[in-house]
Amino acid sequence: MNNKREFILFFLLSCASFLLAACSGSIAEAKNAAPVLLEVDGLDTLQFTPDRASIPAESAVELTFKNAGNLDHNFIIAAQAIDPFNLSEADALAGINTGIVPGGEKTTLTFEAPPTGTYTFVCVVPGHAAAGMVGKLTITEP
Repeated sequence: MNNKREFILFFLLSCASFLLAACSGSIAEAKNAAPVLLEVDGLDTLQFTPDRASIPAESAVELTFKNAGNLDHNFIIAAQAIDPFNLSEADALAGINTGIVPGGEKTTLTFEAPPTGTYTFVCVVPGHAAAGMVGKLTITEP
């Protein structure tokens, strides 16, 4: 009976070790995956370039926002249910907000891609969104 207990204990420990090794490999791969690079410029013509982008869900994202003009600009991703023309920086989805970036400067944010869907990105400097400084970010299945 003692041999049977030892065998069962050995079997259970082997299974647990195998499962831990398999799971930790997947977690390590996900953490080591290179982030999706997204570069957006803000222009004094009150436009973003590009004004459309697509990234996979569940990916790490590194956003570089460059203010290519002289006016102050910013970049936020709005929650889906919020009117993009009446936003403040506080309305940024999950804090995805560059803050005000002065002309000629750039900033970089890192964040996890939101769930699948289409999101609006906006410059919330007064009057900029209404003049056309909006864009669309599509989050696709991973």
